[in-house]
Amino acid sequence: MAGEKLNTINSSEQTDWRTIVALNATSTLSQIGQFGIGIVVLPLWLAEHGLNATQLGLFASAEWLGMFMGLAVAPKLNVALGHRLVITLGLLVTIFGFAILSNSIWPIWLSSGLLIGLGMGLRWIGLEPWLYRILPSNARGRLVGFHETLMGIAPIVAPMLTKSAGISGNGPLYLGAAITFAALFPLLIARFVPVLNSSLPDTATHAHAAKRKGVLSLGVAIAVIGGITEASFSGLFPIFGSGRNLGANEMATLLSLFGLGGLLLQYLAGWLADHRGLSFAALVCAASTVFFAVIASLPLGFFGLAITIFALGGTITAYLTLSIIAATTAGEGDLSVSIRQVSMAYTASSISGPILAGITMKSLSSDALIWQVGLLAVILCAYLLLKNRAVEE
Repeated sequence: MAGEKLNTINSSEQTDWRTIVALNATSTLSQIGQFGIGIVVLPLWLAEHGLNATQLGLFASAEWLGMFMGLAVAPKLNVALGHRLVITLGLLVTIFGFAILSNSIWPIWLSSGLLIGLGMGLRWIGLEPWLYRILPSNARGRLVGFHETLMGIAPIVAPMLTKSAGISGNGPLYLGAAITFAALFPLLIARFVPVLNSSLPDTATHAHAAKRKGVLSLGVAIAVIGGITEASFSGLFPIFGSGRNLGANEMATLLSLFGLGGLLLQYLAGWLADHRGLSFAALVCAASTVFFAVIASLPLGFFGLAITIFALGGTITAYLTLSIIAATTAGEGDLSVSIRQVSMAYTASSISGPILAGITMKSLSSDALIWQVGLLAVILCAYLLLKNRAVEE
């Protein structure tokens, strides 16, 4: 496997905290560069360069399409090249996307969005199965929640750094490329990638197959709603903000608060899934999203809007956390397969979400973005309440 000698997981071995810390550091830095700058900040930069709602929706969809492509090919590349090299390729591809963006114009920018997303998809499936495979199973929900908490740093830090670098010039692009490059360094101290013991008996797999399938189907459903919601919100928020007469700095502040909400509430989502079950945690998340979407649709002042966006950051970001918990709970074999399944569901829905939201907002109102967030949460609540069988392990 590309020169990497692989070890076999042994339940008696101590937890490899050095690798866990290294992978979390790589994941955090890359998330700031690829997602924080590439997904959250770039729509502000593009809006400053004159793109309308439809064009912003197309760019956001190009990024998620690129991510979908990365998710599709990454498991095979993990086998052929090794996780470490796949992560490295993902980071370099995103840096190349930023470079093209700084030296071209619309519609060539769409190719940059595709590359940024492609790099993010490669990094995602290169890193997360490796990380989740070595976590102690008795605290999986909380540790996944902790990892997603670190991911929540990205939409806070990226807008703050952008305010310092300036939104009008190419500063955000250089910033995104530099932080993404920095993510390569912690990867150097991660130990070799473990593989699962293929000699494990199949009896447990057969005994729990139906239950695992139910958990995974729930994870996919949450991922679909989460993908449409978060991609639309991140990609079209500048149009929503303009409809509320907000300036670029005010929108950057609100995006930071959105990220802060995601940062602070992901561990809670993981704790809730560990202690009350995945379905209950998802229902709390979806119902809370409905409530805060209704509040956000009201004519609020900046302070009231800030509080509401903070809360939505926590509930919307929790969709992905809960879907990943479902994947790690259901996947007793190669985690690349189950994580890829929910990740591709999340990403595929993210491709269409911004386009639909952009067209709707252009036809109706900039507030249509928040209406879509609430409606999707209502659909998820209905799905959870109508589900007739338990899906928890």
